[in-house]
Amino acid sequence: MSSKKVEKDERTTYVENQSYRYGYLVLSFGILIDILYRSIQFNESPWDLFAVIFLGGLITVGHQYRNRILTENWLKAIGLVIVISVIVSVVVLFVRQLI
Repeated sequence: MSSKKVEKDERTTYVENQSYRYGYLVLSFGILIDILYRSIQFNESPWDLFAVIFLGGLITVGHQYRNRILTENWLKAIGLVIVISVIVSVVVLFVRQLI
């Protein structure tokens, strides 16, 4: 019997991918908080930082699409996110007009 140690298996791949997910979430929400702070404090236009977040998401979706792992539930979730985003954007626009 060989006593060779297994370097990588399904569990280590799962944990590794989970750590990438956590890192991506922290990075994305950190950039969103930075956008909020700069917009309120310095009245800066945040489109360049939004582009970084959008490009990161686009690369992820493109890779998943190419490997055919997108599901119908994923498409429903994205549709819901878009609808909620539009509603929040309209509310923020009207509130800013009132102030």
